[in-house]
Amino acid sequence: MRGVSTAFWSIVLVGATVSIGAGFVGGRSIGSAGALPVAEAHKGDDLPAPIRQHLLRRSLFGAHSFDAAGAADPYGDPELGVSERTRSTSAFDPRNDRAKIAVIVVDAGRVGPGLDKFVSSPLPYTMAIAPGDDDAQATAEAIVAAGKTVVVDASQTTPAHVAALLHAGARGVIASLDEQRANDLLRGIDRNAFVVDASLAEDDDVAGAAHKLHRQLYVRDVTADARDDAAYVDFMLRNALALAQHTGTAIVAVHARTMTFDAVARFADRANRDGADIVALSDLDH
Repeated sequence: MRGVSTAFWSIVLVGATVSIGAGFVGGRSIGSAGALPVAEAHKGDDLPAPIRQHLLRRSLFGAHSFDAAGAADPYGDPELGVSERTRSTSAFDPRNDRAKIAVIVVDAGRVGPGLDKFVSSPLPYTMAIAPGDDDAQATAEAIVAAGKTVVVDASQTTPAHVAALLHAGARGVIASLDEQRANDLLRGIDRNAFVVDASLAEDDDVAGAAHKLHRQLYVRDVTADARDDAAYVDFMLRNALALAQHTGTAIVAVHARTMTFDAVARFADRANRDGADIVALSDLDH
């Protein structure tokens, strides 16, 4: 009996020893786990980066101004960059004749001080003024005093308003109108005023009305800066030169932008080297 009791307590002692050892090992494991680096918190709830502030700078005048934010620009469609019309070459001989190119500033009455460089330029620009432009008559008179030609933008006005600017020194009109409005315009103004067909609409009939009424007629060929992009302007001016070299004349519409002013100045030098001159609209051959 004594031997059985000894064996029992021996088993109990061994079990206790094993339990104590397991607890010790477990404690070390837990302690070691506490020493491990804490896992990074999930960053999915972070706030987004702050929005960068963009300063919108607009001037009072020019292509990107508040003044230009109104009605759509009829000369701003690249699809109308070159007018579709039949052009005669019978009277021009590139071997003996110099080609002639006229340049019309189509927004001269809406750019304020931005027009000054065009008015003072030695190039014989033609300037388009609309009767509804601010100080239209004073602007027209200043342009005429500088020796430049003024035409009246007659696309959105009445013959009476056009006649007032013709009286102030304008030499002609520029418009893109349907048959009825074109006839009303030309019958309501001085018959000595020349006519420029802007050729900007499918139903345009300014040229037809001018022919029927025996008016002196010009037709816009190219709008050089329908896109406000220097490479595009240079490309379209080269097209105008090629057209003039083929037919003898070309009429180019431009906006009163500094980029365009610089491009036309460069172009004038190139055209001169290549047998073409920038001339006043009234100096084009017919």
